[in-house]
Amino acid sequence: MTELEYAIRHGGLTPKRLLKKITRRGFGASVLTGLTGAAASRLIRTPSVAAAGADFTIAIIPDPQYLAESCPNNLGGYYTAMMKWIVDNKNIVFTSSTPSFDANIKAVVGVGDCVNATTGTNEFTNAQTAWTILDSSGIAFTTPPGNHDYYSGKPSSRSNLGAQFATGYFSANSRSSVYGSGIGLGGEDVAYWIGSYDTTGANTAVKFVISSIKMLILAMDFFAGDAAWSWAYDVMLANSDCECYITTHAWLTANGTHFQRTDAYGPNVYSMAEAPYSNSAAEAWSTIGVNTWSNLLGVFSGHDLMGSQNSNPSGTSAPAWFWQQVPVNSNSSRGQTVQQLFVNSQQIDGGCSTSVSKATGAGQTASVFLLSRRPALGLLEGRMISTQSGDWFGSKSASFPGGTSWSASETLLFSVPFAGLHREPTRDPVEKR
Repeated sequence: MTELEYAIRHGGLTPKRLLKKITRRGFGASVLTGLTGAAASRLIRTPSVAAAGADFTIAIIPDPQYLAESCPNNLGGYYTAMMKWIVDNKNIVFTSSTPSFDANIKAVVGVGDCVNATTGTNEFTNAQTAWTILDSSGIAFTTPPGNHDYYSGKPSSRSNLGAQFATGYFSANSRSSVYGSGIGLGGEDVAYWIGSYDTTGANTAVKFVISSIKMLILAMDFFAGDAAWSWAYDVMLANSDCECYITTHAWLTANGTHFQRTDAYGPNVYSMAEAPYSNSAAEAWSTIGVNTWSNLLGVFSGHDLMGSQNSNPSGTSAPAWFWQQVPVNSNSSRGQTVQQLFVNSQQIDGGCSTSVSKATGAGQTASVFLLSRRPALGLLEGRMISTQSGDWFGSKSASFPGGTSWSASETLLFSVPFAGLHREPTRDPVEKR
């Protein structure tokens, strides 16, 4: 089904067009394809709020770099098995909340570091083999690069972007060809390629239409620069009928705070020049003005570590852990809540123990975060599972690495109110007399 066919069937027309980029900061023009426009409301009346659709889940992949490199060996077996787990368990029944429901996994979002080193050809091969399982199974995905997706882990120059993101499997040219005129996700659900900042896969945009909810996913480069953020803002405006989400490698620390430029894994440690070349999460939020984006509802990220390797152990908002869910109020006219999510279990994958412990986390490898949307209930729920052990992540126990931070039983990490975007009905200008 094409986007036009889908839109007509659902009472709204979103014609593809070319939009010349005019930024709010005067950056150079670029051409974006497949953008949706507000002109649709002048052609066909669209209900302001559709009837609540089915529950669905988006799987988020925490930094899988060691799965590409060495866990359990250099063949990428756990990486492939993790993606296969998503395909095989797309309709797993969640019972830790009431009423129970089918996961209905529709899409996958990465947070970067698809490999540990770009110089190891086996790592990119392992990564591509794993992610291709999703392509072959009709599960759309998007992922930004992390610092390890740059040559020698050095994003001090954007020209150091690894080949697989620059011109290969994860590049814009490659991914747009996979999306084609749209990826059917089952039923009436579909995913579309929207565009990219350039020909690489460093900054890209896709749209998921799931359960009649339109979601724009912006995959942003590692500590992206001013021009990339300006491009992203323009894409959000051009797709004003969509909820907006950002996935980027570094946003929240493992303690749930915004990355600062001087944090241990902030831009400065990678010799990244200040704006306009790069922005920390704190700078993107407050200086670039992401905190004023009216349609932004969520940000997903990874990157940071725990223990002695923690980025910012002082002044933290929460104990460092493998996941953090931190809501923050937007300064936009809507004043909406933005759900920020940090997920990264690379340290467990790096250890890659063959023994499994529910106290220390040993063996809890190849984890996936399952973010579920329950439209009829107005809820957003989170769960996290090791696809190798089958154990579920919990909150950090007070005695960690003692106590019990993993469980054989499905564990609900959070369930928060989440209504999405609401709009008042608008009068069709064609009806004016």
